[in-house]
Amino acid sequence: MLVVFRKMDALRMEFPEESFDLVWSCECGEHVPDKEKYVEEMCRVLKPGGRLIIATWCETNERKSLTKHQRWLLRFLYEEWSHPMFISIEEYEDILRKRRLSMQQVKSGDWTPQTLPSWRHSIFVGVWWPWPVVFRGPRVWWSTIREIVTIERMHEAFRDGVMQYGVFQAKKLN
Repeated sequence: MLVVFRKMDALRMEFPEESFDLVWSCECGEHVPDKEKYVEEMCRVLKPGGRLIIATWCETNERKSLTKHQRWLLRFLYEEWSHPMFISIEEYEDILRKRRLSMQQVKSGDWTPQTLPSWRHSIFVGVWWPWPVVFRGPRVWWSTIREIVTIERMHEAFRDGVMQYGVFQAKKLN
């Protein structure tokens, strides 16, 4: 089996309909502004009987109960990494279930506890092996420090329930 990675617009993929037995999207959805079109396009290229798997950053469904600091934190993350709005695990489920004429066996999970350590791990890797940054000068140092602060705030958002790591699976009807 050959696996090839290609770069293209996730909302207008160059593949014909029903091209793949498996469509796997890992940490892409948080970068796409139109989540419904994103899911629709993945379903379009999926063969009947094929599986769709999505792993993505999600915002809590409890937006109204966020504290002032948590709202600030979310705004900071949107602005610092220039993300479009995140949606909740429940909203992704709704998008997948709306496709009930084409998608079935929709399952989801919150994998935040399993992925939470990775945020700080990425910082520790940089501390343990700083050489790619050390000799590149002050401009790179400054952007690296900003990135460390943002990653730590992302860890806080996931830890405190402002963000969730959503994983979804669905099967396309035959």
